[in-house]
Amino acid sequence: MSEQRRSVLRYTWRGSERVATEVVAYGVEGEPLPGRPGVPPWEAVGGRTTDRVRLTVTDDEVRRWQDALAAYVRAVDSASARLREVWAKVSRRGALRRVPGARRRGAVRLGRAEEVYTADLAAATLAYRPVRQEVEARVAVAREEERAVRARERDRAEAARLAHIAALRQWKQRWIDLARAADLRTWTWRYEGQALLVLPQDAGRPGQPALTAREVAKLLVVLAGRGCTRVEWEREARRSVEEIVGLGQFPAWWRDVLSATVNTRTREAAEQEITSTAERLGAALDTAGRPGMRVFTVGSQQSVSGWHLALDRPPRLARPGVGLPVVPSEPANRGWRLRNYDGRVLPYDTLTLTLDRSRRDPVGFAEVRKETVYSTFTRSVWYRRTPAQFARSFLDDEARHYSPWHENDLSFRLADHADAREFVPYVMALAGMVTSALLAVAQHHGVAL
Repeated sequence: MSEQRRSVLRYTWRGSERVATEVVAYGVEGEPLPGRPGVPPWEAVGGRTTDRVRLTVTDDEVRRWQDALAAYVRAVDSASARLREVWAKVSRRGALRRVPGARRRGAVRLGRAEEVYTADLAAATLAYRPVRQEVEARVAVAREEERAVRARERDRAEAARLAHIAALRQWKQRWIDLARAADLRTWTWRYEGQALLVLPQDAGRPGQPALTAREVAKLLVVLAGRGCTRVEWEREARRSVEEIVGLGQFPAWWRDVLSATVNTRTREAAEQEITSTAERLGAALDTAGRPGMRVFTVGSQQSVSGWHLALDRPPRLARPGVGLPVVPSEPANRGWRLRNYDGRVLPYDTLTLTLDRSRRDPVGFAEVRKETVYSTFTRSVWYRRTPAQFARSFLDDEARHYSPWHENDLSFRLADHADAREFVPYVMALAGMVTSALLAVAQHHGVAL
């Protein structure tokens, strides 16, 4: 006797329009009703199917359940047909209202027919009850198993969520410890020959201010222009750092601090380059009489005046390598949003350099954005920013993690973790896209910056 997985449905319908009693039965989806041709009653007006449940059933059970359902349907159909017949006769005779007592006799006869229908329906329901109880018991067990499966899935999801959060917190705590060591103001320095010597504060010259490791890194970058080629940490200074970051972790820690300093200075310089180029171009175009200025309109009323900027986007840049923490049960790096640092620059097809003397900052950038008005209705509007705001947004290197288990503190700066040999050329390429577009506008309209 073979077993198979089949869908069992709960059928509900009204056997008669005159009586409000609902009929409830169960059947196997896709199986015909033996000896009952035509459209099933639950597919007629007012009928419905609910509670689809997958059960493991045998061929014998399918046959028994369908035979019982067919017998029940036939009994209900017969009772309903007899009631409809009486109702039709009463309705025809009711038209002869001039006959004394016709309406009263018709109401009495219809009442008896409804009582007979109710009794026949109860008898048919009683005969079907053993099969209905059998199916409902099986359905209840299946529902309980489904609830148990859902509970286990919830438990697994919760365990994955906790493991995910723990892994991310552990990853971030490591960088917090490294940053804490970099912010300790306990170092002093001495410049000897072509080397910058880093010493504990009590080993320096009297009155010399203490520095943090980040400030030491900035100092090294400045002294590099004077011929400084290396930095040397005194043994006691290295030991103090390793008490925080871990034994043997000093070289990697100092490399990260130095890279973060170089990366941040590069990004800030690139932001300043975009800002100053845009402001100088706006002033030069204004002095020249605003040659080639156009009005760009979006929607019915939104418009800006300025010059369209065509960014020459490379098809793909080599993304700065950063070891992002792997999310449990997800592919590596999934869920992290890196904006323009993902190797693909976001589209800026509507980017426009604007000039409006009525504004506090007359020179700016504008681009078309979607604005939600209500619910799912959106409209296109011009989104304006100052050159400094646009530069910060365009070169924003903040990475955020988005997932069903999102926490607000899951973010970090790529500049703090990326190798400077990869991050610096990437930032310069991004900034060069904007400055090249600005210089192209200047050259096209014959203005000098």
